[in-house]
Amino acid sequence: MKYHSFCMRVLCLLLILAAVVGYNSMQKKDTQAQEAQEITELTKRVDDLEEQQKEILSALEEAAKNQEAAQAEAAKAASEKAASDTTADSEDAQEEETDEADNVYKDGTYTGSAQGFGGAITVQVTLANDEITDIQVTSAPGEDSAYLSQGEGVISSILSAQSTDVDTVSGATFSSTGIINAVVDALGKAEN
Repeated sequence: MKYHSFCMRVLCLLLILAAVVGYNSMQKKDTQAQEAQEITELTKRVDDLEEQQKEILSALEEAAKNQEAAQAEAAKAASEKAASDTTADSEDAQEEETDEADNVYKDGTYTGSAQGFGGAITVQVTLANDEITDIQVTSAPGEDSAYLSQGEGVISSILSAQSTDVDTVSGATFSSTGIINAVVDALGKAEN
């Protein structure tokens, strides 16, 4: 009986050990299955993220190419506009130069001097588009004021005729001749 009780206890112990080992192996299989499932899910997520990353990169590359193309097109348009503006400016400048080259005189104010009755007479002649627009006597220190003011009457004749080929003023011949010759001197400085 003793032996029987001992065998029963050993048998129970073996059954308990078998149950524990079986339970552990089942738990291990379940854990491995769960881990395998988690690994599969994580792998799928990584694959999805990699796919999204590729899509994003390709979209960024395409956007960069489009932006570069737009910038190149804008730069080309700007250079064409600058070239056309430069061409237009140079054409305008050439037209102005041609217009000025067609003129006998340069526009501006020029000073001329000549001998009058009592000394040198200095005048300022203003020109615009080959026209004498103004004549001023700026200096005549040796001239008699009566002769000078009478001789200045020749200025209106020059402006009216737009020429220095006018008659002198009677009674102030030397003064008016000095003014005419001073205007001729100024016009000589203004010639193109």
